[in-house]
Amino acid sequence: MRIVAEDSKMISLPRVRLARALGVTDPELVMVETDGMASGVVSVYREHPLINIREATVEDLTMRPDGTIALGLCHDGRVARIPLYDPELGAITDLVVGAPGSGKSVTLNTILAAERISSVVSIVADAQNGMSLPEANGRVFHFGAGIAALGATLAAACAVADYRETVSSANGWGAFALGEPWALVNVSLDEINRVLGAEVDVPQEYRKWITGMIGRFQLTGRKLGMGLRFAGQSIHVADLGDAEKIRANAKNGTVWLGRVNSSTTKSMASDMVTDGTEVTPIPKHFGSVAADVEAAWTGEEVPRGPVTAGRAWLIQGGKCLNTRVFKAVKENRTFPGLIALYESAPIPQLTPEEAAVFQRAYTVALDAAERFLAGEDADTAEGGETGAQRPAAPAAGPVPPSAPRTLRDRILDALADGPRRTREIRTAVGVGTPDGPASGTVDNTLGKLRDEGLVTQPTRGTWSLTTG
Repeated sequence: MRIVAEDSKMISLPRVRLARALGVTDPELVMVETDGMASGVVSVYREHPLINIREATVEDLTMRPDGTIALGLCHDGRVARIPLYDPELGAITDLVVGAPGSGKSVTLNTILAAERISSVVSIVADAQNGMSLPEANGRVFHFGAGIAALGATLAAACAVADYRETVSSANGWGAFALGEPWALVNVSLDEINRVLGAEVDVPQEYRKWITGMIGRFQLTGRKLGMGLRFAGQSIHVADLGDAEKIRANAKNGTVWLGRVNSSTTKSMASDMVTDGTEVTPIPKHFGSVAADVEAAWTGEEVPRGPVTAGRAWLIQGGKCLNTRVFKAVKENRTFPGLIALYESAPIPQLTPEEAAVFQRAYTVALDAAERFLAGEDADTAEGGETGAQRPAAPAAGPVPPSAPRTLRDRILDALADGPRRTREIRTAVGVGTPDGPASGTVDNTLGKLRDEGLVTQPTRGTWSLTTG
C-alpha cells in the first residue's frame, strides 16, 4: 500500500507498530520504504519473500558502466545493486558487518568474485589467519593471512598509492581514469575487529599504525582508483580512526549490515540511515516470534525456521533496503559455486611497476609487523640501529609506513645517552600519557632486559646499557 503523510507532516512508518496495527504476528513480514519526507510504501507478506533465493551468475557479477554489480535481491524481487566504483566520485569505501553465521563471508566472496570478473584488482587481508575467506586465497591478486599480514597488506597498498600519486603528479593528472594506465584496485580488510576491536589483545601502537594508514589511504585513494573495504563481526566507525571521515566516505559506497547485536545495529543506523527507515536487528531464523510465546504458554517445542544467513540491511547514500545476498551452497566446508565464479575469469593484475612496489613494501612491512607483535626488537621500515637487518625499501619506490616500535626499543633508546633512573625512563617512554604504558609494564620490561644481559643496574634505581 502507498502511504502519504498529511500536509506539513513528516512521514513516520515504524515497522513494529505497523505490524501490531495490521494484526501481523511477525514484524519481519512487514516491509517499509519511505523517502524520509512525505511518502512511503508498506508491503505485507504471508511468507518471508527472502527465504528462497537463487545463486549468482557471471552476468550478475559483471560491473555495469555505472560501476555497480548485482549482489542479491530485495524483498520485492528487485535486484540489490552495490557499486565497486563510482565513475563520478572515484574509488569508494565500503563496510561489511555481520556476526558469525550471518553470511558475511559469502557476501565478501561474492563481491571479490565480481571484482575478478569485472577486471578489478583485489588486494585482500584476512586477520583470522585466512579462515574467514579461504575461497579467496590464491584467487585474487594478493591474499594476506593473519594480523601481521593485514598491517603489511595495508602498508603495501599505501606504497602503491604513493607510487600512483607520484606518477600522477609528474604527468599533471588530477583524477583517475579507469584503465589509463591503471586498473581499479579495491583493498578488503576482513575480520578487522580482531585488530581494532576494544576487546582484543593487540598493542595500542600497532592499532595506531593501522588507523594511521587507513586515514592516509583515504586521503588519496579515491583520486587514485584505490578503494577500501572493511569487514568484521562488529564494527563501530569510531574504531577505524577518524569517525567523521569514515562516515562520509562510507556514504559514497555501501554498508552491508547483516545480523549483529542490537547496539551495533542502532549505532550503524544512526550514523548512516537518513530516509526514515526503522532499522531493526535481523533475527537468526525466519519465523514468527509469536510462535515462541505460544510455545512458552503451551509447553510445546516449536521447530526453528530456516536460518537468515545472507539477509542484510543495505545502506547506500542514506537509503536503506531489506535484502539478501545470492545463495551459496556449502560442500566440504567450502563454496564450490563461488569458486567457479572466481575461476570464470583470469585474476586481474597490477602493472609490473606497481607489483614490484607492492611486493617489496609488503616484505618489509610484514617482517616488521611480525617481530613487533612477537615482542621482538622492530626497527623502522626505513632501517634502524637495533634488531636484525631487513630488506631495504626499493630505492626508486615509495617507502611503506613504518611499523610501530616496541617498548623494549624505546627503553633502549632512552638509555642510549647514558644511565637513567627508573622514573626518568618511565617519563621517556610515555608513562602517564593517554596511550602510554603502565609503570609496572616498564618495570617488568626492564627486568627482562636485565635478565637478557642487555641492561645493568650500576646502583639501586639506576639503569644503563650493558657495555663490553
